[in-house]
Amino acid sequence: MRILREGEREEALCPTCETWRPTVYRYRTVRLEESGLDVEGVLVGVCDACGETVSLPPQSTPRLREARAPKEHVLEARIPRHLDDVVFVISEKLGAPTAALRGAIVRYYLDEVRRKATTARRVERLARSELAGGACDTRISVRVDRSAWDDVWAVARDAGVRSQSDLIRGALVAAKEDLLDERAKARRRDLERLAAAI
Repeated sequence: MRILREGEREEALCPTCETWRPTVYRYRTVRLEESGLDVEGVLVGVCDACGETVSLPPQSTPRLREARAPKEHVLEARIPRHLDDVVFVISEKLGAPTAALRGAIVRYYLDEVRRKATTARRVERLARSELAGGACDTRISVRVDRSAWDDVWAVARDAGVRSQSDLIRGALVAAKEDLLDERAKARRRDLERLAAAI
C-alpha cells in the first residue's frame, strides 16, 4: 500500500468542475453525512481549481471507519475503599501509575471474562466474597469498547453476575489474588507486561 503525504500531487475527476483536474493532498476536517460528525485530520485530494475534496486515499479510510464505529461504554461502579487500596498496592508492586493501571486491570479481567467462562464464574464468586463486601464509598469509572462490552456482559450474566459493580468488584478481588497472593503466574506476567507499556 502506498502511503501518501501532504503536498503530493495527482490528477482526479472533479465532480464540481466536471473534468479532470490537478489535485493536491491536504489534511482537512471531513463531515460524515450520515451522522453530521466532523472528523479532523483526514488526508484528502483537493482540486486545485475549485478547492473541493475530490478523492480519499485508502490510508484515510480507517480513520473514518473508526469515527463511525460505536463509541465506548463507560463502566461505572461503586466499590469499597479497600478495593481501591488493592489497586494502589498492585500499582506500586508493578511500578505503574495507579490512574492508568486501574482501568487497564479492569479491562484485562473483562477480556478474561469474555474469553473464559471459568473466569466469569470465578469473578461472580469473588464478587460475593468477604473482601468484595463493605461500604461502597468510592467510585471507579472505566472506558471499554462498546462491542467488546456487550460480549463481556453477556458472558458475565450467563455466569450469574448481577451488576456492573459486582463485575468490577470481582475483577479487583481476582487481581488481588493473582498478583498480591501470587496465585496465577501467567496472569501476573500479562499484567507486568501491561504495566510496563503504560
